[in-house]
Amino acid sequence: MARIAILLEDRCHPKECQWECQAYCPPVRMGQECIVEGPTGRPIISETLCIGCGICVHKCPFDAIKILNTPEADPSEIVHRYGYNGFRLYRLPAVPRQGITGLLGPNGTGKSTALRILAGTEVPNLGAFDAAGAWPTVLERFRGTQLHEHFRRVASGELTVAAKPQYVDRLAEGGGSVAEMLGNLPGGAAAASLDAVGLLGHRDRPLAELSGGELQLAAIARTLATPADLYLFDEPSSYLDIVHRLKVARLLRRLGESKSVVVVEHDLALLDYLADSAHLVYGEEAAFGVISHPLPMRTAINTYLTGYLKDENVRFRTDPVRFVAHPPKLAPRGSALVTFGALAKRYPAFSLATEPGALQRGETVGIVGPNATGKTTFVKMLAGVERPEEGSPPTGVTVSYKPQYLKATGPASLRERLDARRSDPGFDSGLFERELVPGLRLDGVMDVALTDLSGGELQRAAVALALAQPATLYLLDEPSAYLDADERMAMAKLIRRQVERQAVSALVVDHDVYFLDLASDALMVFRHPDGALDRGAGAGPFAMREGMNRLLREVEVTFRRDAETRRPRINREGSVLDREQRSSGEYYYEAAA
Repeated sequence: MARIAILLEDRCHPKECQWECQAYCPPVRMGQECIVEGPTGRPIISETLCIGCGICVHKCPFDAIKILNTPEADPSEIVHRYGYNGFRLYRLPAVPRQGITGLLGPNGTGKSTALRILAGTEVPNLGAFDAAGAWPTVLERFRGTQLHEHFRRVASGELTVAAKPQYVDRLAEGGGSVAEMLGNLPGGAAAASLDAVGLLGHRDRPLAELSGGELQLAAIARTLATPADLYLFDEPSSYLDIVHRLKVARLLRRLGESKSVVVVEHDLALLDYLADSAHLVYGEEAAFGVISHPLPMRTAINTYLTGYLKDENVRFRTDPVRFVAHPPKLAPRGSALVTFGALAKRYPAFSLATEPGALQRGETVGIVGPNATGKTTFVKMLAGVERPEEGSPPTGVTVSYKPQYLKATGPASLRERLDARRSDPGFDSGLFERELVPGLRLDGVMDVALTDLSGGELQRAAVALALAQPATLYLLDEPSAYLDADERMAMAKLIRRQVERQAVSALVVDHDVYFLDLASDALMVFRHPDGALDRGAGAGPFAMREGMNRLLREVEVTFRRDAETRRPRINREGSVLDREQRSSGEYYYEAAA
């Protein structure tokens, strides 16, 4: 076993503590320099002298230290390392001359770092963190491998790379319009790519006025229009609804027929559909990441779900993720907990009308449909945030609402927010600390200011606070946003378990099919009636099979279940299963293969 000591510098505040890590360290008490002050004023932990007792981890008031016992790693496989007690990345993905390669793994395990190295924007230091990386050293290290030729072309400037960044919301910070962002690209290619993603009519709009989904599409269009040998897409599905996710997937598949494409993606159904092979990335968030050897796409995702990498004899998941086919859920007579009538809302450029429905005790209902069909407006009307023009929200129902867009205000930490809520009537602080904190992996961020949390951490904190508030109806708008695949699956199962245990109801708006398959008992479906983009219509709840059939018939895509894991898989257009399911009208998981 190898021992890795990690110091999270953004959490370490040596001037605000008593250096408990050093004071309680057994080797230090025995006179060994296991923990010393480094040049930045923060501690440096010797991995050689560390005995792995974990005392410093528990004594640190800021949860800034991780001591990990890992399988013995070959030092020659370290590709990049950030500081003595910093993150380290092992191995890199292979880059074929054409086709689509996926990268699949938790946040904070080095996927974006791997993309930057492949693009040449970051030269790998091969573990020598005290000096900048140099291409001659890199080329010598990878001599005789497929990556040697790749890095030779990168170092010589022979390889051109186009990359779509992970955080597209930052594109609007520089100002300008969509056309100006694509201004230095060939005019015909720019217009064609904007048309392909559906933004040609928005080319003159300022970036600051675009939604998150429109910014994502603009970034994808710019990348597609850039002439390059290698295309890198970091989380291209973020902010997109299922319609646009499939549209983008088809565009990338077409690109991969002649170019080399590497995609980082957390939507497993989408990645399965568009990629030819994938590398799994496993490790510990902010500590280390290991990139596996390439696997065929079906094998890669099934291995990811089972958590055992056979060819490397590594288990990275304690309990495998299991999907189940959803038989119709028969509700006892009179068990409806929440009923709502027909609702209508009108804006100057959009109107929404929804049919009446009922939610059963212990039932989680997913809300699906393209963007701009009124899903968030419907949830806001039920929450009392928006007032409908026709109909009224259910009465006698207590509601706990997690909005779509989150913004942390004030310097308070999650622990301080929890302490302030303890006196709220019915707020279940015991549930929060006992089940929600460990279930949503919030242990390490309880004392971090909410304004310093990442998007995924803030999302998990908001869902935990919403579920700890006693209510008859829980309304969660896009709870999987910013989460990696592991976090999405854990949250889906936690939401469903809490709703069933408390015998309440929940409505969950989301676009991730895997998330909805794990979380939902039934579906509400929203659409544009007769294709009119200025109108939205919502109906349901329907049984999962009927609801997904209604949605997928509109999207024109069919799903099946994997024979081994029972997970949803998108059928390739024109395949035997695709044709059979379309002809029978069964778009949803009819066959397993």
